[in-house]
Amino acid sequence: MNSLLNKIISFFAIAASVAFATVDPEMEGMEVVSRDDGTFLIGSPTFYFDRALGAGGIHSESELWTPRKLRYRQLFNRLSVLPSWNPVETPSVWMKTGNELGDLIYQDFITDPDERPVNRTPILEVGVRTPLWHGLWATFRLFQDDHYCTRTFSFRKSMVDGSFAFFGENWPMFSSAYGGLGYTNDFINSSVLAGMEYIWLFTESSRWIPVLYKPRVEARADFWNFSTTLVFENAEYQNKRKKESGERHEVNGSVVYNCGENCKHGMLQLSAGLAFRFLDDDGVVYTGLKENRVLWPFLEMRVRPMDQLKFDVMFGVNDRDWLVQDSIEYRVPVLEKMNVTVGAKNVAGTRLNPIADTHEYFDGDTISLTASGKMNLLQGYVNFEDSLTDFLGFGLRGSFWAEYGAETFEVNEFVRESQYTFRQGDISRINSWITGVTGEFCLKLWFKDLLKFTALTGFERIDGKEKRFEVNPSEFFVSFNADWLIKKTFRISHSLRYRSDAEWNLRSVDPLVVKGDWYWDATFEQRFPKWGITLAGSIIQAIGDEIVETPNGNYSRVRFFCTAKKAF
Repeated sequence: MNSLLNKIISFFAIAASVAFATVDPEMEGMEVVSRDDGTFLIGSPTFYFDRALGAGGIHSESELWTPRKLRYRQLFNRLSVLPSWNPVETPSVWMKTGNELGDLIYQDFITDPDERPVNRTPILEVGVRTPLWHGLWATFRLFQDDHYCTRTFSFRKSMVDGSFAFFGENWPMFSSAYGGLGYTNDFINSSVLAGMEYIWLFTESSRWIPVLYKPRVEARADFWNFSTTLVFENAEYQNKRKKESGERHEVNGSVVYNCGENCKHGMLQLSAGLAFRFLDDDGVVYTGLKENRVLWPFLEMRVRPMDQLKFDVMFGVNDRDWLVQDSIEYRVPVLEKMNVTVGAKNVAGTRLNPIADTHEYFDGDTISLTASGKMNLLQGYVNFEDSLTDFLGFGLRGSFWAEYGAETFEVNEFVRESQYTFRQGDISRINSWITGVTGEFCLKLWFKDLLKFTALTGFERIDGKEKRFEVNPSEFFVSFNADWLIKKTFRISHSLRYRSDAEWNLRSVDPLVVKGDWYWDATFEQRFPKWGITLAGSIIQAIGDEIVETPNGNYSRVRFFCTAKKAF
């Protein structure tokens, strides 16, 4: 019996495919915390290294500009969902709260001060989205995530006035509040939001920079085949310790024409758009954009000569940069329940993110955020999926990729301040080929709507000048994800997973090794459809060790949070 059990466990442990657990994230945009199908290293809610296995290349996904990220936040040189200003679509009122475990839940029962655990930090959110009234609606949201703040807050708090947050004294990595109005009908979906936001940005020098958006205004309108966004940000910078301050007035946004419904059914599909940023800086502002503006026109095209074959291309160019992302994919016609897809993709350009700042200022030095030359990433892949029975299926994926001119950082000097290490230098390139091969395997079980189970695993082998990689990615992962839906009202979702070691090379004198570990996440949700009420609780990063996953970051700890939501 033990032998059979070991064989079953071994079989599941070598299963894999890219998939996502349905465990609730603690904040919209923080899904990477509960993912291990690649390398996901969290420094704070406003900075993480996210790279899915098989993505190709050595860059973080957040560094690569794509049209689908047009409404993501520009956080220094990265594109991020969080802090999210996406209005909640469902009319509702909600509240979310939770803590890193080890806090006041049981602290008061321990009378000996030496044995009492250190106070941990909370997550807090309240919001409302009203029902439509003649097409009009209103919304309000206040949210902050104090996790990842305690290890650095004593250093950061000396840089700013007050608690640098709407409430609490933990100097959280972000604290955001907004309110606004919208109008929705069959023709248009529009909104105008305005608010304030405290946020810490992580820069190439490895510093945390405080920014107060006072105010931030964002307007959106989707009508016909157009999507438009316009943002105004009055950003205040300060470093009280060095008696420095500055202000940035920024206008950014985009205008996009999307392929319509009739176009989507044709052989040729076209979309085009323009992204833009305009800056006006005054005083000490720690980053800069050449000529204080960037215009980024782009074109997307899909050619589908037959149902099984498609060609996709995105091309953007301006007076400083160009970027091309194209692919070809063919779905091989085989058995009815069997899907075989082969494809290839290419990414080439002068910058991964052409709308990002072009330089950073640090101790009288200018750090260039652009590199001469270009990068080129080539990748080929094969996907295979099959449903063996009405309750069992499996999938395979393999890929090979090669990259030349990958972006890296050329360190000239490390600077120590307190217990932190900063760096000076410039963005540069690895002008040699880096190659990688990946394999993934997935096994799926399901029973009607009651149970869905996925076991998956994957590996990646990279060859190249690894000491010039900012991050040496994890080489393999294993995860087991399960979802139960009991009587259509009670959901249990959990994920048990392992990710192997990763390593940061260029952020400190000695590499920072992030040891691999097992983690367990779970969500328990009870729905009351009659009253439109949902109650949910989640535990994140349980059973794993508390570790620092990025240089100058904070400990990643086990935490619990719960949500109460009432839909109108």
